[in-house]
Amino acid sequence: MAPSPSPKTLANKMITKLQIILLISAFANSVLAQNCTIGIRDDFDFLKKNFNEELEVFLSLEFEINKVQLKANDSTAIVVSPNKVGFDTINYSFMYRDSMYSDQFICKLRAGETYTISPCTCCGIFLMTPSQNAERGFVKYVNNSNRTFMAETGELEIDTLYKRKETDFIHSSISMNCGFRPNNIFVADFDYLDKKFDYENWKNKTVIEQNLLKKEQQSHILFSFNYLFLHAEKLTVTINKTGEIYNLTLE
Repeated sequence: MAPSPSPKTLANKMITKLQIILLISAFANSVLAQNCTIGIRDDFDFLKKNFNEELEVFLSLEFEINKVQLKANDSTAIVVSPNKVGFDTINYSFMYRDSMYSDQFICKLRAGETYTISPCTCCGIFLMTPSQNAERGFVKYVNNSNRTFMAETGELEIDTLYKRKETDFIHSSISMNCGFRPNNIFVADFDYLDKKFDYENWKNKTVIEQNLLKKEQQSHILFSFNYLFLHAEKLTVTINKTGEIYNLTLE
């Protein structure tokens, strides 16, 4: 019969096993520290609710393009004759939370082109995209008055319109994902940029106070229009000598 191991030998074996366990644990922790864990969240209720609402709004859209009617749920495309002179006018309406809204924008359609209207997944309701030569455009300002103005040509892109000066053609930049949706272009007094209208200065005010400030800021806009750039158009906004009449032309 083999002799029983001494207490010292048993203790040494236990220490060795413990060391192995600690080494394995340390190695595992080291591996985890060099990697990360990625999983898929399976709670889509909030996402589904938002997407369903956006889809409902899009499907409620109704357009009037050069007086031709088109609905977002129509399966048949319409044929439109682009205006040979001037701009093409598009009126549209939609339902949002049981209320009807309507708006208008202008653009320059091309004969022989195909345009597709699709949902905007970023910062609008819809996109209208040409199949060929799709490109954002430019705006030039000619200020013939003795007043200085500001203009917003793209999203949060402010330009100074100095008295009796004209600008170069300014690119109308916009979010990459929303490049072919209408955007507002306007000329305003510099009071439009008063700090009291900054979000940080009115975010803690009541809803009524915020709405009053928004209304006051809008009162400083002197001329505005919604435009959908499709084919790198070049627009010119001309301000007359009194600073009260504005003319929009297309080069």
